[in-house]
Amino acid sequence: MRCVIVEDEKIQAFMLEKLLKEEGIDVLAVENDAEVAIKSIDSLRPDVVFLDINLGAYDGFYVIERLSYKPYVVFTTAYSEYAIKAFEENAVDYVLKPINRERLKKTLDRLKRVNQTAISKINEIRDYNQDVKIEKVINQVRSEPSLSNRNKIPIESDDEISFVDFDDIIYIMSDNAMTYVITNKEKYATNETLKEYEKKLPSNKFLRAHKSYIVSIDHIKKVLKNYLGSTSLMMDNDDIIPVGRVYKDNLKKILQ
Repeated sequence: MRCVIVEDEKIQAFMLEKLLKEEGIDVLAVENDAEVAIKSIDSLRPDVVFLDINLGAYDGFYVIERLSYKPYVVFTTAYSEYAIKAFEENAVDYVLKPINRERLKKTLDRLKRVNQTAISKINEIRDYNQDVKIEKVINQVRSEPSLSNRNKIPIESDDEISFVDFDDIIYIMSDNAMTYVITNKEKYATNETLKEYEKKLPSNKFLRAHKSYIVSIDHIKKVLKNYLGSTSLMMDNDDIIPVGRVYKDNLKKILQ
C-alpha cells in the first residue's frame, strides 16, 4: 500500500510516517501545504492519503475537492466535529490525534477490506469492458456508494470515531449520562445523547421505544405483553427493551 501524508505539524507528520513505515506502508511523500499536496497526490497517485483537516489557509476538504485522482482518504485530526462532513466525503476512516499504533492498525485493516472489495469490482468492470482505462475504473469504484459510509453512522468513543452500519445496530441505550450503541458485533460507549442519535438515524429503520431506548425495527424479534398491560420488545440478541407508555403509538404504527 502506497500513501501520501498531508500534515502541517512536523512532529505529528514524523510520528505518523514512522508508524506507517513500521507497518510496511510505502510513504511516497509528506506534505504540509494544501496546494502542494494536491499536485503531489495527482502526480504520485497513492492508494491512500492520510489527510489533516486544518492546513493553515485551507483545509483537507479543499484538497479533496480539487484532486483529479481519487485515492482512499483517511482524515487525521484533533477535532471530532468534522466527522459528519468526512462521512459525506466518503472517507474510509476518521482518526483522532494523537494516533497510536493500535488505532492505526484498525485503519489499515479497514483499508485492506475496502481495497479487496474494490479489486473485485475493478475486475468485474474490466472483464465487461476491456477497453476502459484502469484509472477511470479506479476512480469510478472508489466513488461508488457501496464503498462509502452513506449507510453508516459515525460513533465517537474515547479516542476514535467508528463508522457503524445502520443494519448492525440492534438498539441504543442511555444510562447514567452515557449512551451505549449495541450492535451484533460489539458495544460502543459514547457521550452523544439519544436525542442526537434520533436526528441522525433514518426514521424508517429506527423506533424511539422509551425515553432511554431507540431500537432497530429490523432487529425486533417479538412484542411481549403482560397481564398489567405493559409492553416490551425482545430483540434479536434476546435483550428485553421496555416500551414507554408515551411511545406505544409509535410501535402501533409500525405493527400496522
